[in-house]
Amino acid sequence: MALLKKRKPSSELPPVEKTAGDFTILDGEDYLDEIFENDMRISRSFTRFQLSDDDYEENYGKVIKSLLSTGEHKFFVAADTYGRYLGHVWVCLKIDTVDFVPSAYIYDIETLFPGIGIGNALLKKAEEWARENGARKVSLRVDVNNPARKWYSEKGYSERAVIMEKML
Repeated sequence: MALLKKRKPSSELPPVEKTAGDFTILDGEDYLDEIFENDMRISRSFTRFQLSDDDYEENYGKVIKSLLSTGEHKFFVAADTYGRYLGHVWVCLKIDTVDFVPSAYIYDIETLFPGIGIGNALLKKAEEWARENGARKVSLRVDVNNPARKWYSEKGYSERAVIMEKML
């Protein structure tokens, strides 16, 4: 992983695809706009309902506001040596509603460049932060058809519950 270089105008920088493999994990507070912009774009690809752009953005904003209203939140980003966003993880500490112990919940983990270790580094950082802050376990939600299920399983995550849905 690299140390950050002084930011140059984007026209002077090499393409991010060339620098993505040389990344570092940073506190994400300075990247919240990029985090939520990227998350909103990617999350839209998972929805099964037809919503107008305005309705989607309004509802996305309501969900984010609701999530941020409880728990202790931490954001980490992966950035290249020029400080450019490559991915993020959003983790929240709460008391678990089943086991009633301090628990971490990963709301989101995304990477622009899969397969080069960014996701692994982000997940590891989120787990370390959760452990250091008293979490006894970490959980997340992943859709049944998402190939990431296998990746999470390889990282030690096990399936414990099933979310049941019925379309109305």
